[in-house]
Amino acid sequence: MSRALHHYAAYGLRVHSPIALPFVPASSGPDQAPDVAVRVGVVPAALPAPVDKSGHWQSAPGAFLLNVDGVARYLVTEGRDILVEPHGSDRDVSVFLTGSVFAALLLQRGVVTLHASAIETRAGAVLFLGRSGDGKSSLLAAMVQRGHAMLADDVAGVVLDRGGRPMVLSAFPCARLWADVLDELGWQPRTRRRVRKDMEKYLVPVERFRAAPLAVRAAYMLTPSPGSGIEIEPCTRRAAFECLLRKYTYRKGYLSGLSQRPAHFRAVAAMARQVPVVRVKRPAHPLRINALADEIERSLCERECEAEPVSLAAGASG
Repeated sequence: MSRALHHYAAYGLRVHSPIALPFVPASSGPDQAPDVAVRVGVVPAALPAPVDKSGHWQSAPGAFLLNVDGVARYLVTEGRDILVEPHGSDRDVSVFLTGSVFAALLLQRGVVTLHASAIETRAGAVLFLGRSGDGKSSLLAAMVQRGHAMLADDVAGVVLDRGGRPMVLSAFPCARLWADVLDELGWQPRTRRRVRKDMEKYLVPVERFRAAPLAVRAAYMLTPSPGSGIEIEPCTRRAAFECLLRKYTYRKGYLSGLSQRPAHFRAVAAMARQVPVVRVKRPAHPLRINALADEIERSLCERECEAEPVSLAAGASG
């Protein structure tokens, strides 16, 4: 049975997909040729000559294969085409499509993918870097609640503009939040969907969303600590580079097989040179979201006072 074609916009790309992607905004030019075409069909079990592979994925220059048991098999080629062989519900298929699969596609296109959320401030974009469970999505939600616009959650795409300045791409207005975080923040979203049916984690639409790229002003690395306090301290450029490259690159294992490691290295080096990177030690348990947001806002206020404010582009909403 044929599927209706949906037209989306994400990371500055026009995406045509027969699989519905919850909360991803519609493209403003549905009749234009897509930058990325998602198709449904038979995906091979393996790449002909993988350069690198792990338990569930294989990669080679211009090709990436991911198999998620009971969900789907995905083949990404040349940063333009995603072939999907569904084995589960479209809801589960879309979760991996907008996560690991799209990250591989961005890497094929030369985009730096960071494990981070991102918001808009008066001085520019601010990244919250963290591994799963470090609190980057929770902090994003708290900052949106305080009036900041969202740029990305979980996978932040960064490119260098013509002047070599790091820019965060606008992803999609949706955050992945655990039920206890929603309760703590008092969020009562009109719409929420479970990430997976067996998880108390939800896809939550975000109304304050910037739909245009923005220069990176600062990056905060969230580090759970056994202490009870919150500490904010600057990183050296060398330490920032090492952390961005080795700790916070999203799916860095994909890089070698996709032959993108040198370009990724250069872009991360440029970011470490130009962007102040700050380490934030916060209590491992409990997270104390609002206290953490208070400290981040104080730090941002100090940085915004030091910087010449940038004008907001027309893409911001909220």
